[in-house]
Amino acid sequence: MILSIILIFALHQIKNYGVVADIDDVSGQLTLIRVYYNMPGLSAVAFKKGEIIAQGASGYRRQGDLSPLLVTDPINLGSCSKWMTATVAGRLVDQNILSWTTQVHECFPNYNSFNSAFRNATLEQFLAHRSGVQQSTTFYSRHLSELLLQKGSFRQIRYWVAETVLKDAPEVQPGEFLYANQGYAVAAAMMEQITGRDWESLIQEYVFNPLDMTSAKIGLVYNQTMPPMTPVGHDLPFNHTVAIPRPVPSAILLYNDQAATGPAGYIACTLQDWAKFLHAHVIAQSTGYLTAETAAKLKRPFIGVEGYGLGVAAYNRSWATPGQALVHSGDIFGQDTVFWMTPGRDLIVAAYTNCRSDDKSTGLALDNAAGMLIGKYANNSTKNRIVFHDSIVLDHLSILPRDA
Repeated sequence: MILSIILIFALHQIKNYGVVADIDDVSGQLTLIRVYYNMPGLSAVAFKKGEIIAQGASGYRRQGDLSPLLVTDPINLGSCSKWMTATVAGRLVDQNILSWTTQVHECFPNYNSFNSAFRNATLEQFLAHRSGVQQSTTFYSRHLSELLLQKGSFRQIRYWVAETVLKDAPEVQPGEFLYANQGYAVAAAMMEQITGRDWESLIQEYVFNPLDMTSAKIGLVYNQTMPPMTPVGHDLPFNHTVAIPRPVPSAILLYNDQAATGPAGYIACTLQDWAKFLHAHVIAQSTGYLTAETAAKLKRPFIGVEGYGLGVAAYNRSWATPGQALVHSGDIFGQDTVFWMTPGRDLIVAAYTNCRSDDKSTGLALDNAAGMLIGKYANNSTKNRIVFHDSIVLDHLSILPRDA
């Protein structure tokens, strides 16, 4: 009974996020960045010691329409969803429902039909992109037409995806790093097989609900409605300065691809709710959201001192000490995101733009927005701004795959 009361109190602490009265509005600075890089819209938030200390938005939800992009708009996180899926796995590990080393042959009764290289592949290898399973471009070039013909629930189609990629030969030697969205589909299918529940309900129970992420959903945030009620994805071709709105994919593609890619990239929410999730990893041990062992594992590289871990990358950066900087980016539906955070200083910054560029403009806009916020707040010991600092030069484009 006492443990139950402590856990309820701890989860209440996770939900009890505040917004300081004198929150900094950085919309003006974001405008300078947005215009320079030809983005239709750009927004960002800074979160420190459990409170939003700065946020802002600039530009429009859709190119050619005057509806402004709002800092409270729901956004597609893309591959920043991966850490959430890895967190579900971590919570299941903490409950002794499965382990990081749970193997393929323990989850799939038909494993003998799979390529033998995957028989002993583990859950954590799929989450760390170390299983050898094929990358997305390979999967879609080989199997897109078959994927679109699949019928059934998300879980049923996801099982087919897992079977399909596990029957193919590894694209790289197991143990070697290869960024693979369908590896997350396999990881989700493994969790589904063990729990008897679909990934969609697991992410709701283990992430959205306890963290009070009321805006969180799975799937595309925009439609064809005019004026747009949410941010619309765009593309910026090479040598263009005006972004082109991206059409909404077909219902069949969205449904079936959620099964294939959802655990790797289909989560959407507001910047504020996203910050709740990121901050939950800063305070996970003290609140009981994760055990100390799991909380630490989910914030470090899988192999070595720096690099990709389980849904997040960890790198040494002077502004992040003590400890490392954590980073991930996302790109889906013509919407791009990045977060950088320093658990040692309890600072989180996240940035979003509703545009994917063929060149580096999108990534540079996001890193400049995040760097501006880190420069202002990383060296401050209090929750509020004391003095303006120079922007930090960030480099997520050089350390994460383009489709991350």
